[in-house]
Order: sequence, then structure tokens, then C-alpha cells
Amino acid sequence: MPTRLRIDAIDAFFRIDQSMEEKNSATSSRVRKVNRNTPAARWNLEISRRIRRALDKDPEADITALLPSTYSKQLRSMKTSVTPQQSISNQGAKPTQLSQHHYDIRSQLDASKNLAIISEPSPTLQALFPSKDLSHAIVDLLEQGRVLYNSPSTIVLGVHDTIAAKITHENLTTEQATLSYLQRQLPNLPIPRPHGLVRLGTFYILFTSLIPGVSLDKIWSRLEESQKQDISYQLDYIFSKLRSLPFPDHHLIGGVDREGCKDIRRNVRTNFEPIERVKQFEDFIFTGSIIASPLYVDLLRSFAQGFQSKCVFTHGDVRPANIMMDKAGDGNWKVVAIIDWDASGFYPEYWECVKVTNNLTSRETCDWYKYVPKSLSPQRYPIQWLVDRVWDRDMINS
Repeated sequence: MPTRLRIDAIDAFFRIDQSMEEKNSATSSRVRKVNRNTPAARWNLEISRRIRRALDKDPEADITALLPSTYSKQLRSMKTSVTPQQSISNQGAKPTQLSQHHYDIRSQLDASKNLAIISEPSPTLQALFPSKDLSHAIVDLLEQGRVLYNSPSTIVLGVHDTIAAKITHENLTTEQATLSYLQRQLPNLPIPRPHGLVRLGTFYILFTSLIPGVSLDKIWSRLEESQKQDISYQLDYIFSKLRSLPFPDHHLIGGVDREGCKDIRRNVRTNFEPIERVKQFEDFIFTGSIIASPLYVDLLRSFAQGFQSKCVFTHGDVRPANIMMDKAGDGNWKVVAIIDWDASGFYPEYWECVKVTNNLTSRETCDWYKYVPKSLSPQRYPIQWLVDRVWDRDMINS
């Protein structure tokens, strides 16, 4: 997108954000009222808020770099979406009624688009498909699913008593590869089991086992201190097991299927070039700014000089929303699954301890960060953690 158009678009975002946050007033007019609940409007609002937060953090940030690379594509897709009363299937199934307040990404699925099978559907999943065209069978199955999570870019559905589906424009090959890898290496690790990955048009659809329970962020504020500590112990055991996986000889740093390295902050930054050594990974991290001078970069990097880091298996986005809990018969809460493995792979041992505070701000009040599992505590690698907190302010994806 040309710079002038990007700036005009951002200016429009702020006007949308301001008007949507004003109270609705009862006015009479012959002019058609603007619909601020369309998918495109809500997407613009979300983007404008991201930009506002980034500018609050750094008023001199390059605002043209704050737009997601897929912004225009997703906006066009949302502006041409079918109406809420239309079925996503075109096969005569009952129309899916979508709330006017929530965009449902299923409205964009088109069974006539090219279907690519990235990972074969499991026998359990195949049993849910009738003997007809696979594209239409998948779309029909998704249409009937119940919503477990929904955002403008991703939806998670329960499509069967034992199977969930995640639909997004984002590439889900890392998550699929990790789930398959960990199922082989640590079969008792509490994670979803993979059931297949396909790409339909521009959408990735990942099928996994459905995890019963509730995410930790939904219950954390109601827990007693002893319960929080017990959950921290459970998580420490799980992640200690994960981090004990040996880094295979000649394996690249990053995703287990050579998908490259990801640095998830406010946005995702990916390196697709082969990275074999920790220094190369750190080169990738410290080239993530367009404003920092070489002098400043060298000074920051000098604080961690001499530290020899090995690589361990890393989740990359450990937070309460990605921890599924269930209440046992004795009333105690049990960790039943760690979900959302999109940023996972083999990374330097300090990386998980840096990323576990990705959402921590100076105004944070949630005491989750007091109970971060010991194996993931930033206190294990204080220099790397502090350097990243300073460097984060200048990152193009922060």
C-alpha cells in the first residue's frame, strides 16, 4: 500500500475509533445511519486501537509499519463477505444465523476454492465426512460447529464431541507440526491431539482434539493463593518435561518442520532463512528495528556477551488464556491442556522466560506473573529479560 494511502487509512481509523466510543444519541435524520458493526468496521476499530496503544508506547513510531501486512487483503475480504443470513455452504443446508455484533470468519469460506491437504485427516475426522466432495463436507461440518472462541481473524469451533477446528488466514503449519512432534516425543504431555490440517482458498483449518474445561484466565481472579501455587507447580512440571527434550543434531532453530523462527509481540515477525546457531537467532532479533543505531544495538547486546545458551523446546506464548483447566472431583483445579502452539519450536533456553511476560505492562494488576512456573521465570535469565524489555520499544512488530 502506498505510504500516503496508509497514512490516510490510519487517520480514518482514529476517526472511526473515536466515533464508535462515543455514546449513541437518539437523533432523527433522513440520512442512512452508518453501520458500525460490520466486519470491516470492527476490523478497522481493532487495528486503530492497536495503533493507538503502539503510539502511546512510542509517539515517534513509524505508523506505516504498524499495519499488518495482510491488512488490505483482510479488509477487502470482510467488505465483500456474505450477509449474516446467508449460509456458508451453498448446499441447501440451514442458514447460519450470525450475530450482527460479531464477525464470523466462516462466512468467508467457499467450498469451490482450491483445497490443499497439508496433513491427512485422522480416521476419527474422516468418519465425520459423508461420501461426497471433501471441500463441501468440511464447510458443512464447520457450519454446524459451536463457537468456542471468535475474533476478526480467528475462530475456534467445536465440530464434534471430541474434535475442535481452528480457522484463520494465518499459517498453522507450525502448530500442526508441533502437535504431531510432541505426540511422538512426549505422548503423555497434556496438549491437543492433531487430527489434520487443510488449506481452503486462503484459510487454514486445523483440526485437533477438543479439550473440555475452561481457560485459566477465566478463573484466576477467583482462586485462593494455595490454588494458584498448586497450578504453578503443575505447570512447572509440564514445562520442565517440555524443556528436557533434546535438541536434535543438525536441527534448525525455530519450528520443528523447518518453518523458521517467529518473534510474536504486538505483531508477528518471521525469519524464513535457516538459523543454525543462537548468535544467528539473536542477529534476527536485533535487526528488528528500523530506527535503532548500530551503536545502540551493540551496547544492548554487550550486556549478554559471554552467555552460552543451549536450545530447548519452547511454547512461545505461555499465558493464562492458553492454559486449559478442569475441576476434579475433589474440588482441585487440574491443568488439562496447553493450547495454541503457533510460536513453538526449539529456541534459546531464555526465550520462553522472555516471552512469558509478553503482555505485561507497567500498569498490570493481575498477579499471575507472581506465580509464573519456576522453570519459566524471568528471574532465571534477568539480563536477557531486561535487555529484551528495553529493545522491545524499538521493534517494528511491537
